[in-house]
Parts: sequence; structure tokens; C-alpha cells
Amino acid sequence: MELLNSIGVSIIAFVFVLGVMIFVHELGHYLVAKLLGIRVEVFSLGFGRRLIGFKRGDTDYRVSLLPLGGYVKMAGENYDEELTGEVGEFMSHPKLHRFAVAVAGPLMNIGLAFVMVVVSFLIGVPTYRYLHQPAVIGSIEPASPAAQVGLQRQDIIVSIDGDPTATWQDVEILVSMSANQELNLTVEREDIQLQKRLTPVVAKELEVGTIGVTPFIAFTISQVQPDTPAARAGLQPGDEILKVVRGTQTAVGFYESLETISSSQGESLLVEVRRGDQIFERTITAAEIDGRWRIGTVVNLVRVQKHGLLEAIQKSLERNYRLTALTFNVLGRIITGRTSVRTLSGPIEIARYSGRAASTGGIQLLSFMAFVSLQLGILNLMPIPILDGGVIALLALEGLMRRDISINIKERIFQVSFVFLMVLMAIVIFNDIAKTLPN
Repeated sequence: MELLNSIGVSIIAFVFVLGVMIFVHELGHYLVAKLLGIRVEVFSLGFGRRLIGFKRGDTDYRVSLLPLGGYVKMAGENYDEELTGEVGEFMSHPKLHRFAVAVAGPLMNIGLAFVMVVVSFLIGVPTYRYLHQPAVIGSIEPASPAAQVGLQRQDIIVSIDGDPTATWQDVEILVSMSANQELNLTVEREDIQLQKRLTPVVAKELEVGTIGVTPFIAFTISQVQPDTPAARAGLQPGDEILKVVRGTQTAVGFYESLETISSSQGESLLVEVRRGDQIFERTITAAEIDGRWRIGTVVNLVRVQKHGLLEAIQKSLERNYRLTALTFNVLGRIITGRTSVRTLSGPIEIARYSGRAASTGGIQLLSFMAFVSLQLGILNLMPIPILDGGVIALLALEGLMRRDISINIKERIFQVSFVFLMVLMAIVIFNDIAKTLPN
């Protein structure tokens, strides 16, 4: 029953997310066409057979059978139509008008992404603290790529293949899209820079690259629960536990220290604490709390990024710029073979992530929709003739040539592009299905 509910949430969220993206995209084409006096015959959400709708003026507004897209049909835009030269026909308008109509859809998606991120920052975006901290290694899995090349705890990853990695977020992005591709890591160890070459392996169930390291997360106390070993030892919010010593075992960082405390079974622990400029030690014995060995501290690993309007606008511009640059970086890696095409995702994965975001909360769904909208806008600007970017590219080429390309050549270009898109769609759907199958 739980699985069915999860699938149901994913389907509903997917229809909502994709529906909003498609509506906004086609609305851009529609509004600019209307503004320029081009007659719009059909405004459709979905492809194929008309399900429901209504007609107002010259336009049939409809919802069609296949939900994976939509379209605006303008008078005189198809090559097989008999053109009359009437002022309302698409081809009767100058190239600049046709360019404006073509670019309006992608720009609406990019604009929607910008607005959604602004709203997210105004409300407050929860994010893991470590993602925005330097890429200091906290632990290394045995026999992992990182272990095999001799990476150590407290190493700092400063760049990958020459790309600076100022934060863990930068590292995770570059590693995740480089499964089975050799990477050159620049690592800082005690103020000395080292070069390490390794190949990320595929992480189980995620189909992304991993090198087998976890981030170093400081054990900074957010709250001390009353009448617990930590409270009796005098620990306070804001204190940082530098290390936990159990016998001959020394643990540093949040996760490693937590594991040592959880496995202590009531054995005394020597805890080194920093409070401001002062460092001191306490002997603490963990107690069973809620069925686990704990000392009674709470660590907040998540922070909420919340900003005023002007700062939210600035943060939205920065985030969307970074994501745009990352998108082209990934595309470049795929084209050059540095990243596998298996990293590409399609409708099934979008549905899965839509459901996951919807289940997590409204802010997460809003952030995910902003990401999808930006990707849709960028994708549609690609110079593939069957997409908006292809129309723009052909218009630009005709402008440079100072003459129109023949209809026969355009038809051949569109046929080849259609085949290319069908192959690409088959690849991403295969990737989606492969990610859902058990290993």
C-alpha cells in the first residue's frame, strides 16, 4: 500500500510540475505571437488527440492525450501549409518577429526559474551546512578509490580536473557526473598540494559517481538535553567537540564521534571540547536514551537560507547562473566522453524526484520546479531544429545568408533532428528504467 501511495504521489507531482512548465513555456510563445499580430490556431497542453478544451476567437485551447509536452500552432508556420501571405500568418512576419516568438518560450521558463528561486529564498531554503563548507575529508571507505590512492582524513580537495572546488557541493557535483571517468584531484595536506588521479565508481542505487569519502562535519552542539551525561558534564550550546577518545580509539568530526559514542556500551569516554578560545577535557559516560547510547547533545546539520527581496534576487541570479554553467559543463563532458550518457535522466526520473520533493515539503518542490524549468529553458535553446533553438539558429543562418533556406532542405534537417530526439528520448528512458531495476 505504501508503494502504491508513493507511486500515486509521484504521478500527481509529475503531472503538476510538467503541467506548469509546459503552460508557462507555451504561454510565452502565445503572448508574443498575439502581441505581434500572428494568428494562433491552437494552444495545447499535451500532444495527440484532443481530450477537452474550448474555442475563443481564432484559438482552440485544449488538453491533449500525451502529457509529455505541448505546443502553440500558429497560422502559416508549417512548411506543408499553403501560404496566402495574409498578415496573420507566421511566415508573413519579418525574421525578427519570428525570432521573438521562438525565443519567448525558453525565456519564460528561465524567468520562471528565477522567480521561483527568489520566492524560495524569501520563504527560507533548508540546506545541509556542509555543502557550503570547504571540502575537508572526514572519513574514507576501505578499498574505495580514495583509499587506493592514499587520500587521508583532513585532506582538503581544492580542485578537480583544474576546476576549483571551494565547497563540498562543488566536489559532489563533479564526482557524481564522472562515474568510471579518471579525475585529477588537487589535494591540500598540511599546506602542501598533492596530485591524485583516481576513477570514481558507480554508487549503488544512485547511478552516480563516488570516490568513497564523506565530508568532515564539526561536532558543534546546538542543544544540550537536560539531565543527560552532556548536561551533567557542563557542555553548552556552541561548544565544539574536537575529539572523542575510547581506549586507544580516537574519533574526530560529528559522524565518527557519533559512531564511537553509539558503540561505547556505557564505557567512559574522554571528550575534548572547545569553547571560544578555551580547550578543555571531560570524562563522559554515555547513557541509553531512546534505545541508543547517547550523551544528550543535538547537532543541527541543516541551516535555513532566508533573505530579503534584494538579496534574494541576487542569490537567485547567482544560483541560476551556476546551474546554467554547470549544465553546459555536463553537456561538454558528455560530448567529449568524460561523462557517461547514463547520467542523463528522463520523465521517469523527473516523476520520481517530483514525488520525493512533494513528499518533503513545498519549498523542496518549488526548488525542484525551478531547476526543471531552467533545464527546460536551456534545452529548448539548443540549436536542434525541431526545438525552439533550432528555429532561432535557422533564422540566424538565413539572416547571415540574406536569403531563405529552401523548404526541402529544412524538411530534411527537421527529419534528422526528429530521429535524433527520438534516439535521445529512448536513451534517457532506458537510463530511467535501469536506475529502478535491482542490481
